[in-house]
Amino acid sequence: MRTLIFLFITISFFCSTQAQKPTAKDITNGLKSTWENAQSANREKNTVTINSIKLGTSEKANSKHQFEGVPKGGLVTNAKIDFTQNKFYSNETQHVRRIMTAWVFKDQFGDWKVMNAGVVYPDK
Repeated sequence: MRTLIFLFITISFFCSTQAQKPTAKDITNGLKSTWENAQSANREKNTVTINSIKLGTSEKANSKHQFEGVPKGGLVTNAKIDFTQNKFYSNETQHVRRIMTAWVFKDQFGDWKVMNAGVVYPDK
């Protein structure tokens, strides 16, 4: 009986300490929270359209990640995000396609963040 209880506690602890990998929805929400905004007197309205998301490897945050703002001990997942930024001006709408290499992680408040690590513009 003791062995069974010990095994259960060990498995529970192991599962609770495993960091969670982001889903496509988590990445979409994180990207939209950063890139989208309503129109104001000082800037145009911006929206994003996600074309594709490809998840890469994951690793525990190292000193480089921490320097950039990733919480210590957090899980960082590399992602390639193909998206289109839509800028709404008073006389036109511009669509700019980007392919972003990003770090995806949970911040200290438990919210998913998408940190830009590089962007290419395939349509240029």
